[in-house]
Amino acid sequence: MEKEKKIPAKTSFEEALHELEDVAMKLEGGELGLDDSIKEFEKGIRLAGYCQQKLDEAERKIEILQKGPGGNVKSERVAVKNDTGEIEEGEDLQGSLI
Repeated sequence: MEKEKKIPAKTSFEEALHELEDVAMKLEGGELGLDDSIKEFEKGIRLAGYCQQKLDEAERKIEILQKGPGGNVKSERVAVKNDTGEIEEGEDLQGSLI
């Protein structure tokens, strides 16, 4: 059995997403044999997981700096929609986005 290949930690989200798109195009093309299709599918699963991990990390890092009482700067988490990455409605976004 072939050892599972890991995605290098230095791979950017954009690089992984581009590779995932390439995998999808190969699979949709229908020209691969069964064994190659399975290998590409496994690669796609690894890439999708990696992309999800990167998105989760980015979501945790999103913070809005706002001026609080007395001019103090405080950081607050912002609720983000899982499916689109958009900021949830009702969030108070006064201040600057960094």
